[in-house]
Amino acid sequence: MHDLVSAGVDLESLPRRHTSSDRKIWMPDLKGLFSVKSAREMVRMRYPVLEEANLLWKSVVHPSLAAQNWKFVRGAYATLDKVKSRFKIALPSRCSVCQIEEESLEHVIWSCSAANWAWQWLAGIFHIIPHYNLLAANKEVKGRSRIVKDLWLVSILVLRSELWYQRNKMVYEKKKPCWTFFKKRVFNLIHEYSARMTGCMFNKVEDLEILNFFRVKCRRVKMLEPVECFRQPPMHNQLLLCCDGASRGNPWVAGDGVVARNSACEVVGAMCVCLGIISNYMAELYSILIGLELAVQWGYRDVLVRTDSSSVITALEGDFIPWFARQRWYDVKGMFDSINFVHTYREANFAADKMAKTGCLLDNGVRLTFVGRPELLNSIEFPYVSYFRLK
Repeated sequence: MHDLVSAGVDLESLPRRHTSSDRKIWMPDLKGLFSVKSAREMVRMRYPVLEEANLLWKSVVHPSLAAQNWKFVRGAYATLDKVKSRFKIALPSRCSVCQIEEESLEHVIWSCSAANWAWQWLAGIFHIIPHYNLLAANKEVKGRSRIVKDLWLVSILVLRSELWYQRNKMVYEKKKPCWTFFKKRVFNLIHEYSARMTGCMFNKVEDLEILNFFRVKCRRVKMLEPVECFRQPPMHNQLLLCCDGASRGNPWVAGDGVVARNSACEVVGAMCVCLGIISNYMAELYSILIGLELAVQWGYRDVLVRTDSSSVITALEGDFIPWFARQRWYDVKGMFDSINFVHTYREANFAADKMAKTGCLLDNGVRLTFVGRPELLNSIEFPYVSYFRLK
């Protein structure tokens, strides 16, 4: 206390706990407890994370193929432009394949006339637009089957490696590339690497054409089973809080949405708020805390909370929440006679999900609250409703 006074801290303005005595908090850890791991995270120097690493070091990619493409990502290649800049020597930096433009890694495996022909050949097989960036190329197969995604990824990595291999043969062995042999070699490598793939396929002609081209055995078709989701009205004098959090990244700009209904499933009120840049988990947690604080203002003592985050429900029921939100949870929990949590699917929580995504579009700290305005939402007029979710 003497140290605080000497530092100029006003003791009367400090926040006070209402449930128990003060205790020490180790701030770098979410639980507030000191650990060697959290102390190490404070003193270690973090290097930027390469997002391409998650695509390269997968079980479907052969280690030798991943190592070769890892050099491309890390910049460990000896093109003529890099040799000139590193050793400060004058070299004719002309592409050895096309003999036209200056040689660089992007030119060799993407912009060169030979590379352009190879990528068009591969795009004609998959009917997918390729990109020089691995992440952008991998996003082009969104919504396709797992076996097609794996084949597309391996095909990209094989083609990049073989284009570099052809360049080295021209530079060091003075051998002109034979493009008929080049296509056969790429085809054989993709066929051999396909033995590591165990993903399912879709019952579509496009998947069969791709598998037959590379002579890959047909995989089993994963059938989607509809799972019925139920939502029932709360009991008499009980408030139903449909809570959801949304974030455009992890972490990134997040928003919270809360929709409150009474025992007749009539919309009592709704709210959306922008939380700034936080993680998905904290967005889900704060959506419940904000919804409970809203129920306190309306005078309810019994609430039923519905959310699609089972991890947040487990944390709240066991009081295993971050230390900076723990006191807020203790304060609001003491305002209710009963708080029940129910896990639900997003399909049955669509109104709160819409409000949370609306909160992401607001400015930081802005809150929109609607009380007694059911026409602003897709309100449910009947007490019992069921949805279907594909699993």
